[in-house]
Amino acid sequence: MKISQIKLYAVQIPFIIPINYNHNRNKQSESIVLSVHTEDGKIGYGEGTLRCYVNGDSIHENIGIFTNAYQINPVKEINNLKDIENWCMILYEIHQIPALVAALEIALLDLLGQYKSCSIDHFLSKEITAPPPYTAIIPFWKDEILERNLDLIRSMKCPDIKVKMGHKKDAERISYIRETLGDQVDIRVDANRAWKLHEAIKKIKFLEKFNISCVEEPLLETHTSKLGELSKNIGVPILLDESVYSLGQAATYAGRISPDKLMFNLKVSKSGGMLQTSQLYKYAKSKGIACQMGCGVGESAILSAAGRLFAQSHELVHLEGSFAQFFMKGDLSVESITFGREGIAPQLVGDGLGIEIDVTKLNKYGKCIVVLGKGSTNIMNNSAR
Repeated sequence: MKISQIKLYAVQIPFIIPINYNHNRNKQSESIVLSVHTEDGKIGYGEGTLRCYVNGDSIHENIGIFTNAYQINPVKEINNLKDIENWCMILYEIHQIPALVAALEIALLDLLGQYKSCSIDHFLSKEITAPPPYTAIIPFWKDEILERNLDLIRSMKCPDIKVKMGHKKDAERISYIRETLGDQVDIRVDANRAWKLHEAIKKIKFLEKFNISCVEEPLLETHTSKLGELSKNIGVPILLDESVYSLGQAATYAGRISPDKLMFNLKVSKSGGMLQTSQLYKYAKSKGIACQMGCGVGESAILSAAGRLFAQSHELVHLEGSFAQFFMKGDLSVESITFGREGIAPQLVGDGLGIEIDVTKLNKYGKCIVVLGKGSTNIMNNSAR
């Protein structure tokens, strides 16, 4: 398939209520959506969510790096999976813009699936499985919002939840949540790097009284070298997110922490695409380390679809994402791909991503920053919505 044009959009979708957690407060999504157009009229879509609170990413900086790289080494033709792997690997290794590489890769995989009349998950695994139930996420909400959403979670019979930690009312909140939802709900906690080692040991031992199943990123960034020591002093596994987005990092922690006390929170956007994330999964599996598929704050239907397709082709213990209907004022797809009762969502079986993008919605919530290829324009000086 011959590529005629690539468009890059800065997308910001307002949230119905702010999403607050340790170190960060979000009122809208921050993502880059990329559309790849072929000479015969097909379009593939991809998305990457920025992690400004982790590494200082910015939309315009990412797009600027990508634009310069593309002008030096443009994508002109893609015919197979190896072509996609090679081009994305060069971009990832040289320029270190994983969110935008992920967006490009997803768009190219979407196109390849359309041309080969198959779903993207067929490129990832020969064995397709039903994804696990989706997890309900509980940020730092005010009491009345928390109560309302716990009622929704209970009415939907969500089997597992993740609670954001690192707040002065952590003890009060976890007690109330466990009492409200009962003993059958699996509860994970996410500290987003909130604590020093001695604090983490004390707080996690307290949280274990409420039968939590794991704790995500408990230590401050400056204390992550002590995660191995922490694991020996607590009774639940440590789930790593910000600390693991590459094979090198995965190997580091696999060497420090027993596999029964370690889990990886995989994310397509942070690791530079579905293919790289699949390599991380395979490494973890070889070491006996369980994985879940996480999501970035404010993912649209594009990344939600990518996450579900990944979950359809890899054995995961938990699945996050597809939240747009619950807390965002809009989405980019024609159809809703939100999960339903008991966290269950239908498998995606259409060609490529298996969803249809609504261009009207894309233009409503996004602004086209750059057009590469035929009819190229660069409007980087205009601010994103």
